[in-house]
Amino acid sequence: MGFNRDLQPTAAIRGHLQFTHSGLVTATYFINPLGYGLRKAGDKLDVKLAHHALINNLPNGSLLLGIQARQNTIDVLSKMVEGVDLDRCEDYADEVVASFERVRAINPLTRIFLLSIPVGTSAVGGISALSRMWRGSTTTIDATAVSRADLDKYEEEANEILSRIGYDFDPTPVPAAMFQWLWDHYLARGAVNDPVAPTQIGALDDATAAVFRSAALDEGARGDSNRRLRTSFVPVIKIVQPDSGYRPSYQAMLTPRSFPYGGMAFPGGSEFLAVLEGLGDVTVDWGMRVSSKPAETVLKNNEVNLRRLGEQMDQRDQEVSFAQNTLMSKAQMLGEYNQHFEVNGGESEVSFTTVIAVGGATQDATMDAVNTLRRRYKRFQVEVTAPVGAQVDLWSMLVPGSPPRRAFDDFAHIVPSDMWAGFVPFTTNQIGDDSGPVIGVNLLSGNFEPIHFGIMEAAFHDLSASFAVTGELGSGKSYFLKLIAVLVHDMGGQFLAIDRSQVGEWEHFASTIDDAVIIDLANPSVSLDPLRLFDPRVAGERALDSILPLLDLSPTSGSGAAISGLLSPKGMEQHRIRSLLDLYNVVCRLRDEPGELEEYADLAARLGTVVERVPVLFDPNLRPVSLDAAATVVRSHKLALPSAEELTTPHLYNRLPLTKRLGTALYELVGVTAREAFLSDNGRFGLLVGDEAHHFTQTQVGASVTSDFSRDGRKHLAAIGLASHDPATDFQGAAHNLIPNRFVFRQRDETLARNSLEWLGVDLEEAPFLLSILREETSPPVGAGRQVPEERRGEMFMRDALNRIGRGKVLGPARPDRGAAINSTPSAGGHAERESEVLL
Repeated sequence: MGFNRDLQPTAAIRGHLQFTHSGLVTATYFINPLGYGLRKAGDKLDVKLAHHALINNLPNGSLLLGIQARQNTIDVLSKMVEGVDLDRCEDYADEVVASFERVRAINPLTRIFLLSIPVGTSAVGGISALSRMWRGSTTTIDATAVSRADLDKYEEEANEILSRIGYDFDPTPVPAAMFQWLWDHYLARGAVNDPVAPTQIGALDDATAAVFRSAALDEGARGDSNRRLRTSFVPVIKIVQPDSGYRPSYQAMLTPRSFPYGGMAFPGGSEFLAVLEGLGDVTVDWGMRVSSKPAETVLKNNEVNLRRLGEQMDQRDQEVSFAQNTLMSKAQMLGEYNQHFEVNGGESEVSFTTVIAVGGATQDATMDAVNTLRRRYKRFQVEVTAPVGAQVDLWSMLVPGSPPRRAFDDFAHIVPSDMWAGFVPFTTNQIGDDSGPVIGVNLLSGNFEPIHFGIMEAAFHDLSASFAVTGELGSGKSYFLKLIAVLVHDMGGQFLAIDRSQVGEWEHFASTIDDAVIIDLANPSVSLDPLRLFDPRVAGERALDSILPLLDLSPTSGSGAAISGLLSPKGMEQHRIRSLLDLYNVVCRLRDEPGELEEYADLAARLGTVVERVPVLFDPNLRPVSLDAAATVVRSHKLALPSAEELTTPHLYNRLPLTKRLGTALYELVGVTAREAFLSDNGRFGLLVGDEAHHFTQTQVGASVTSDFSRDGRKHLAAIGLASHDPATDFQGAAHNLIPNRFVFRQRDETLARNSLEWLGVDLEEAPFLLSILREETSPPVGAGRQVPEERRGEMFMRDALNRIGRGKVLGPARPDRGAAINSTPSAGGHAERESEVLL
């Protein structure tokens, strides 16, 4: 069961520099994968071009790795609390603690991408044979014999290579302990003792060297069979570590035998490494060893090969056989291949060997995953094989610094570099932010990584935290808005939400928050009079924004000019106007004075129609609203508001009744008030939530509020969250161009679904299948009651601040009490009932 060859090539390590027993020196880097997912073909082409620059400048013998491992639950929680003072945010601390069991139950995975490049040779390989014994050695030898000048030389060579590659992938040197982690992972791949991923920055930096465990590799798992089958009969490796309780890992090494004869279309048909995710209880890693030749060398070799083919054809000129046809076919392909390099001067020829390593806790689990992968690859017309007798050799290829073995050449393929670039191995389907509360899990990647939404951290990274949501009734929009609002509250921020629902779902939700304030615009307890709310230097201007549309006045009309004069700083000081009621009284006084403008009579008549109807603006006994509470809900359910069509159609807008004009003015005033309160440097994050997006995007004042939150929110720790049924109508202007974070929930109407995906950034001509996924496979109602199963609720599409597009599932709060608060809404009779858009 033992194995007598040296599979761990490391002799010494200095940081990310590895010195091998054979004398090779390598430099290993973390690679930041490029966003891929559901982006447009043009964006994916940029990713391919980055890979093209990568492969054309890698030295021969470079190793590319994609390592799958379990995420560390503590790392996930650490990202949740980044930038949050838990001593001041006890509610959020409880949320993080409650998230521990949920994250552990989900068991999220991640993929770590590495690049190992040869940077020279060293005499360190000349150490004793005893130290090179793999099974007898548990430590590496410190490279004290390597001078600082030599280390600088290797670093310089590595930096020169990275400079040629470019910095699209942001290569970062690995710590010395990464080599140990990688080795431990390979020995326990897919087993219960497989180490968690070192995803937290600095998780391995405390180590200065690697200590490699010993293990026994049993090719063919002969130890499990009483018949002692020969290795060649079973393409599996059983790996047992004596110091790990003999919990074995069963691993199988797959490699492509052939690729489609007609080539692989990019994008969509060439990304053959993308099918490795979502295989259940196994771990799947991949490694690719690459070498390349410049175009000049390829052209010379093609001339020699073509000459040889010509000689063979001459020899068989009089022969009637299939061989003649085969030679002609080869000559034609060689000609096309040669023309490709003649036309594309920046090309190179890439020889690459790919190994897909599947590991599980049992042999059955591993072989089931192998068979699943074979079925998946049939759709790509790629044939994969698990070569018997070569499993250990292929296993060793994934170890950085491994010397070449025969199997590497036996299963190598040769393609032009632009075709290789279409494989785009260094890509990710990750969405969301690097830190922040966990709002859901990633469904597109197949690894169920937590989706972080760092809404309060975005400002520190110079990004906008504003977001917009769309979806049909009952799809999850309101639930999601309440989820983000409660997270903002729990992290020490404040929010203001406008509640249009007749049953008061936001009021019911806010009642579970200790310091919440409820404002009913129809039965007010506070005043929204802009002349009392805002600084006198800007109060008149703010009042004009609301009063002119309310009174149906143009700023250039006679009456409009008259009221503008009164609300100028000079006019307000002259007439001692401190409130809208003062304005009305002044207008009435001027109307009655002889010789004054006739426009004052018109103004008095217009203002007189609303003074008694709008106490929230004209009652002097109400105190001005102060948005200093952690949670404020403004109920606007009794206001008459225009539809989106009435706001966007000129002749309909001109005929709006007074009640709808009044409702729009008050709705806008709430937004303006929130803007003045939240877009100020008060050290507290503020979120404005509007479930009727068109009132913030289709009017001049509302569009200004949306634009200010989207543009300047990152400077003042503020954001706006909007929801709509139809983004094509409601999310225009700033809401379309400046709000980066976008969420699309179920939308079964074809037109609205198409509008939603186009707003998200998806090109439906390139990916028409996404339309049916959104309409039919996103939280689909099933059964006679047309209810969404619990496990399918909350599914959505998402576009994050980096313009990455993917699919996810919203989880909701981990705290049961918070979940219950946003998961129910009062009925008309006053009793709480479950929402139709409840999420888990």
